Amino acid sequence: MTDQPRIGAAERMFPEPHDWKIAAADRAVCNVRFGTTAYREGRGGDGSKWYEGGGAVGEQAVQPIVIYPPTRGMTTQGDPFEPVKIGILIDMELGQLLADWIDPTILAIEDAMNEGVWGRGPVELVVADARGLPRENYLKVIKGYEWLCDQGCVVVLGPMISDNSITLQDTVNTRKVACIGWTGAHKFASEYCFTVANGDIPTEGVMCANWLKDKGLSKIGMFWEAGSSGRDYADYFRYKAMELGMTITREVKLDPNPRNVLGHLSDMRDMGTEGIYYGGYGYATFKFAEAFQELGWDPPRVMGTAFMFYSNSNAWAKGLEGWHGVDQLGVDGTNPNYEAMIDRMESRFGRRTRNVVVALAYDTARAAIHGIANANIPIPEQVKNGLEQIRWMPATNGGPSCYVQFGPYDRKGYKGDFLTIRELRDGDLRFDGYYRPTWPANRLPAPTHEG
Repeated sequence: MTDQPRIGAAERMFPEPHDWKIAAADRAVCNVRFGTTAYREGRGGDGSKWYEGGGAVGEQAVQPIVIYPPTRGMTTQGDPFEPVKIGILIDMELGQLLADWIDPTILAIEDAMNEGVWGRGPVELVVADARGLPRENYLKVIKGYEWLCDQGCVVVLGPMISDNSITLQDTVNTRKVACIGWTGAHKFASEYCFTVANGDIPTEGVMCANWLKDKGLSKIGMFWEAGSSGRDYADYFRYKAMELGMTITREVKLDPNPRNVLGHLSDMRDMGTEGIYYGGYGYATFKFAEAFQELGWDPPRVMGTAFMFYSNSNAWAKGLEGWHGVDQLGVDGTNPNYEAMIDRMESRFGRRTRNVVVALAYDTARAAIHGIANANIPIPEQVKNGLEQIRWMPATNGGPSCYVQFGPYDRKGYKGDFLTIRELRDGDLRFDGYYRPTWPANRLPAPTHEG
């Protein structure tokens, strides 16, 4: 007699959804009080000033993070709904800033749920710590993004670093899970690559040239850094400086861990240089601080959005002493969306952290959850379409006129006063001004008609 095959049962390929049983009728609820280990374990943050990172060096993101919308009296048949997943792609050393990314992201989703933007089911934040360029290998970021795709994320928050963004772009367009990056790389803009940008590299170069000209300076020393965006930093600054009639006394290309900064600055000073421009990642600022101190030289100096690393660690803030830089915080007290969000952050998490990353993280998460809500069904392609539908979304970053908007072929989210200039001097982060260019003709005498 021939043996017959054993008849069995088809097992579930994947575990059934888990219900945390924490949903409340009147408010959104998260399964964790804090999003990072430092606060969850009671250690707290390392920042001592309002603009420094509110977390701790070396902390990690808590997992899993699941947020439930208010039930508002609704009941189901009892089967739990699986969360819609949002990925967070960490591609650099965040220092004290991880809590200032994760916690405002939680708050943004809770706020959106409480407003009724999204109520179909829970949302889960899935974190991939996949640090890449310029300090680690490029492939780590690609693998981190693909892992988030494999977990079922419908949108990814990040990457941040320009080199990683450009390296990842083809993979994103192939896997078709939209990224909302923080990069200032203007080339990071394609079908599935969006930004709520922590700057704009060509614009930063132009802003810095205009700032130096407005200070009445004409002889400028220029540093730019090797990398995907280094030539953009250099080319846009150089062209604008030439257009404004300034002279670049010396131009220096730096590695991310530069050599001989002291010698370059000494030569620039001897050549009669009046002001300094730096376009790069920010790692070199420690070397600049040492060199300026050794030379006893304190010239006017301005840099791009790497300036905002003042919030990465207390040590980094000390390295930026005396610099002006491109920032995203407007005049204190003037953006009602920012001020109200900071109050909710304090109420929700018990700390008052006001740095730029808190606002940036909140706006990015708001874009993600609104993109999900706008989608017909929560799948990556539909979420991409949902992001394109965002119009005049309030922004917590920038000045009171700043807002977020996308559209077909429009992948740069921030509009309006989203870039500003600030100065870090004597431990105080001082607002210096908005960048609102005017035509040179505005300063000329009005033409007269003679006939």
